[in-house]
Amino acid sequence: MRHSFCFRITILFISLTLILNQHSSAQNSDAILTNQQTSLVVKNSRLYITRSYDIQINNKDGEDQAQISMPYSKLKKISGVEAYIKDNQGKLVKKLNLKDIITKSAISDISFYEDNFVKEFTLIHNVYPYTLHYQYQIQEDEFFWLAHWSSVIDRDIPTLNAVLTLDIPEDYKISVFSELPQSLKKDTIEKRLHYSWSASYLKQIDHEIYSPPFSELVPCVEIVPMHFKYDKEGSFENWKTYGNWEWRLMEGLNQLPEEETDKINNLIKGVTDTKEKIKILYHYLQDVTRYVNVTIDKGGMKPYPASYVAVNKYGDCKALSYYFKSVLEYAGIPSYYTDIYATDDAINKLNLNFPSQQFNHIILCVPIKNDTLWLDCTTKGPFNRLGTFTQNRYAFLVDKENSRFCKTPALSKKDVCCTRKAVITSDAFTGEVKVDFHRKYKGEKFELLSTMPNYANESEITQYIRNNFIESSYELIDYKINPVHRDSDYVYFDYSVKADNILKNYGNEKIFRVIPFSIPLFKEPKIRKLPVQIDYPMYQVDTLVYKIPENLAVTAISQNNSVVSPYGEYSVQFQVKDNQFTILKSFFLKPGNYALTEYKPFYDFIKKVTDIDNTNYIVTKNK
Repeated sequence: MRHSFCFRITILFISLTLILNQHSSAQNSDAILTNQQTSLVVKNSRLYITRSYDIQINNKDGEDQAQISMPYSKLKKISGVEAYIKDNQGKLVKKLNLKDIITKSAISDISFYEDNFVKEFTLIHNVYPYTLHYQYQIQEDEFFWLAHWSSVIDRDIPTLNAVLTLDIPEDYKISVFSELPQSLKKDTIEKRLHYSWSASYLKQIDHEIYSPPFSELVPCVEIVPMHFKYDKEGSFENWKTYGNWEWRLMEGLNQLPEEETDKINNLIKGVTDTKEKIKILYHYLQDVTRYVNVTIDKGGMKPYPASYVAVNKYGDCKALSYYFKSVLEYAGIPSYYTDIYATDDAINKLNLNFPSQQFNHIILCVPIKNDTLWLDCTTKGPFNRLGTFTQNRYAFLVDKENSRFCKTPALSKKDVCCTRKAVITSDAFTGEVKVDFHRKYKGEKFELLSTMPNYANESEITQYIRNNFIESSYELIDYKINPVHRDSDYVYFDYSVKADNILKNYGNEKIFRVIPFSIPLFKEPKIRKLPVQIDYPMYQVDTLVYKIPENLAVTAISQNNSVVSPYGEYSVQFQVKDNQFTILKSFFLKPGNYALTEYKPFYDFIKKVTDIDNTNYIVTKNK
């Protein structure tokens, strides 16, 4: 008996020591989430959510966490907002004046939900540390989510304690997905079920390039009602029942005005090829409509009628997609309204075993003979091209009784190939080096360059190009973005620079450095903490032409080389003709998920390529 008691005391002492050590470590942070309480209550078919936060602000840098944003919408009514500050001794020193709360629209880039707003305020003190407490309530009369909960508010901010509670009728059916919570309790009291999840976030997860999204690395709990009413009765029993609900939500919205149908008839008159018809109509969509964020009824799930877009010539992703689906339908071409999660890092993003509304964007899937077309109706980009944010992932085709998942095409090596031709010349007397670049961008860089004129002025574009497309060691002389055909998936970018780091003098010798690739800098295996996630391939091809002045004689050059591995390939070749050297290089990095156990051989490949690529040279001396 005495031994058992001593054992329990020892365990308790060890546990308290660990907690104190973790808390001491957290004190070094700019701010700490000391307590987070989220209470969910379903009563009389309504959802009541109470959120409460205690944030300790340790210094001025931590005051970012005192800038509070509380989301709500027409269907999510907010009330009971209160906030105050206590000093380090627990004394109340300041309260929030409700007049200081600012209300604004919460507009996203993708526009799946646009009926959203936020209430914002900032409450700070001038003596550190202090604790900011704030809380508010949300009431939802119609809903299809109970919780999308995490114990973390910021990657750099530790959480000492976070608790999620759920109180529902005993016969209320729910579906739950949880990952990494530290405890779960469940009780039944007076014919009501009570759930409680708790978690913390004490050890900071630092950002590492090409790693999984942070949200997938921290504790989370997701809860949906098995049956719900959101404009219409629906169910998450399976994906088919969810698709049926979404289909019914859009029924009867496909009628087009006579003026619009006349335009469609004229556009495709005499055209017999189905794909050509779709392209003509898609170009018409791009030319006459514009993508805007609009507030619509039922929380942003229901698109505006096709007739609304036909008359007003604008809409969000839902409205434009449904309008174009209706245009194709009138032309006798079937298509599918398609839900998708659009993001740059989306390998295996959807949880297919958890039927729920996991999407943030709408596109169209158009099957034709021997092909399937994928159309993003919000972009002015090429016909039948999905970008880096919608490629290679599951998309949900809404098809009445046959809704289903389908995989969008993955970007191939060819789709992302970026070529660079550079002509390097050196003044025989001054040694000043000038480089004229001619680049052809595809993939992500194409998306950036081709869309920048839509949201930035010339000065902003120039600054962005200096910061993101020109090496810091180069002095930009001039540049030009060359327009191409509207359906081209590439863009030409020409620019000239002065370069100080290409030519180095070593006594009587001059060494010309071969311009290296921009290869990601990965941490050493002993430092790397997270697995690698590469969502689409990287493929770069160089043709570098070095024109060596006639007064110099070449004495040495690097040797041809190549590297082949399961993760990619690299090669470099030197071609010599008189005093002109042409260097042909290529680097290919495959997409994929690589666990930490596989990281060392992956890193070894990257390091070997980087070492070779950064030590290629041409040695000359005066004749």
